[in-house]
Amino acid sequence: MKKKALFLFSVVALTMTSCASVGTEVGSGGLYTGVESGLGVTSNTVGQKVGTSSAINVLGIYAGGNAGINAAARSAGITKISHVDHKKMSALGLFAKYTTVVYGE
Repeated sequence: MKKKALFLFSVVALTMTSCASVGTEVGSGGLYTGVESGLGVTSNTVGQKVGTSSAINVLGIYAGGNAGINAAARSAGITKISHVDHKKMSALGLFAKYTTVVYGE
């Protein structure tokens, strides 16, 4: 009986440790994280178009989306990328969002 209880406790403990969070260059806030930073730059001139793509994580149970640079560029019809930023947001370990922002023409 003790082995079954220990096994059940271990399974529950392991499943409860995966919270929705995003790592950042400056660390993660316990209650809220909201960070924007640069991801890359090219020699192309800064354009008028801005495209975004995102991925989310809910409770560490569901994670999905396409936060890729190509998806962000396609969303705005960008063919010449000037630079790329990314945004990371996490709230209470319940919800996290990663967004890629692409600028160009």
